[in-house]
Amino acid sequence: MPLEPGALARLVSGSCGLPFEGRRLTGADTLRIFPSGLPVQNTFIIQTAVGWRNVEVSFVPGSFAGDFVRHMGLADRGARSSCAAVLAGCIRDGATVTLKINGQPAKPEDPSGWDAEWVRFELSVRRGQLDLGNGEADNEKICAWTQQVTAAIIALLPLEQDEPLSENLQAGFPEGARTQVEVNRYERDRRNRAAALAIHGYACVVCSSDLGDRYGVAAVGLIEVHHLTPVSKLGPDYCINPATDLVPLCPNCHRVAHRRDPPFTVEELKAMLVTAPAAAI
Repeated sequence: MPLEPGALARLVSGSCGLPFEGRRLTGADTLRIFPSGLPVQNTFIIQTAVGWRNVEVSFVPGSFAGDFVRHMGLADRGARSSCAAVLAGCIRDGATVTLKINGQPAKPEDPSGWDAEWVRFELSVRRGQLDLGNGEADNEKICAWTQQVTAAIIALLPLEQDEPLSENLQAGFPEGARTQVEVNRYERDRRNRAAALAIHGYACVVCSSDLGDRYGVAAVGLIEVHHLTPVSKLGPDYCINPATDLVPLCPNCHRVAHRRDPPFTVEELKAMLVTAPAAAI
């Protein structure tokens, strides 16, 4: 069954926390998703074109999105690094990534060359030689590539979910608690979440649970993101890397990880599952 644009929009919305709507271009195997409730002409479209054994996902700016693109270009170093990490993952997975800033080619995996004031921004990711023609398995591949490109764009937008505590409020916390607040903020940032899931997928890295497989459609995309970097390494210039700093954990494993300070490592959590006594029948 062909992937419906509404289903694609819901899945992408779940991964990044930004609501999307979807449409199919008339008479074409091309799906479009776009931020819900915002004028498309002032924002953007993510367009997914499905061909014979290939998928191409592109960023399509609105016809009056000049200011929007300019603000994307003002993203800080951490946001650009997250975007680059997602695109580097696409390249490792065999995709061809085309990135142009102001009409000039730029290295998608190296944000150090993205410093010009952005007037135009072009991004497309094409994955060929795909084994398509397998029904639902095709839809999973189409969704996965669409999510990756959307996550790269989301990383450049001002969508942080939790504002940092004010200096006055932070002064009332001991140092360890203040640092843990920062860790939680990194985990809950919608941009970080979207980038991490685009890179690592939706299965828990500890117990391998994919809640969508277990519970069905209602749980698709239901996963949490955990920060791996020791709190001692966090500082004012800390730049998050979603490929190495963040991993998906199911709610159970995530709760257990944070029952200690510093949190249990992924390896320690896996060892617990191996050595835990079998549940009573």
